[in-house]
Amino acid sequence: MSIVILLFLNTELLSAQNISGDERNADNNTSVKKPEIFFENADFDFGKAYKGDKVEYVYKLVNRGKATLEIKKVKPSCGCTAAVLSNNTVLPGETGEVKATFNTGNYEGKVKKTISVLSNDPNTSNYKLTISGEVIEEISFNPKNIDFGNFRADNQSVKTVKVSVKSQSGPDFKIVKVTSSKPFVKVSATEDQNGEYTITGTLKDYHEIGRFSGKIFLETNSARQPKTSVIFYGVVEGDITINQRRIYYGTVPEGIEMTKKLFVKINESHIKILSSKISPDYLSVSIDERYEQKNPHCLIEIKLHEDAPVGIIDGLLELTTSSEEQPVINIPITGEVHKTDNPE
Repeated sequence: MSIVILLFLNTELLSAQNISGDERNADNNTSVKKPEIFFENADFDFGKAYKGDKVEYVYKLVNRGKATLEIKKVKPSCGCTAAVLSNNTVLPGETGEVKATFNTGNYEGKVKKTISVLSNDPNTSNYKLTISGEVIEEISFNPKNIDFGNFRADNQSVKTVKVSVKSQSGPDFKIVKVTSSKPFVKVSATEDQNGEYTITGTLKDYHEIGRFSGKIFLETNSARQPKTSVIFYGVVEGDITINQRRIYYGTVPEGIEMTKKLFVKINESHIKILSSKISPDYLSVSIDERYEQKNPHCLIEIKLHEDAPVGIIDGLLELTTSSEEQPVINIPITGEVHKTDNPE
């Protein structure tokens, strides 16, 4: 009887060991049948590139796993970088490519961009690639822009500003032609030593109240950058100066109340805001008058109410003042209210 019991126990033990071994083998089989993404050089430094150049690089990848690698998406960090995948599926042991193109046109100085490679690799589902370097300019300006500053419309004198122009090509660099986008800004170019230039912009007899801006265009003998430009701007002040041309709410979720602020500078002590009117009716305005301070001004709050309908915001704030030159000031109000999903 005891012999039978012993045989039964041994049989049960062997069965348990076989089941445990099968489970381990199943686990091992499962663990090895996974894709594994790997890039030989995930970080590419292009060194230096001229502004306007396109930098291209091909990242080499290999599937080190035991299952098919599926590339779900290649996502650049911004629109300046485009990535193209050679193949969406990579078999075990096989290779693939991701081609990246970086447009330097909107950048200068040191830059670093990333590309996310999303795949079915359970350990690295989001593989980060980088492309970095320094963007240099063939033609550079100092300062970068021309600022005519703030000045009164009724007390304007000739305003002259200068900007130096330097080229990487050295003393052979020539400015062939210089023009202005605005007739009230006259421009000229003077050659200095070592191939550098000074651009002079002169503003005269411009009395339209508000901000103005434009560009000075340069035509050069540079093969890399035959045409370039520098921005100029300034503010003509009247009795009243407002720090922005419009009120912009951006995109606002439905049912949200939001307030924007407007700073109004009073340039003459006797000038006041007499009244205000705003439309449509889901907007309201309040004015905090501070005429008695050393720098007289008003703080205006424009409130977008929570009952604003879904759609484009097309409003207007109208200020009536005691100024003869600015009796009415109109400020547009823009933005959009978007519908939100409210799950029950």
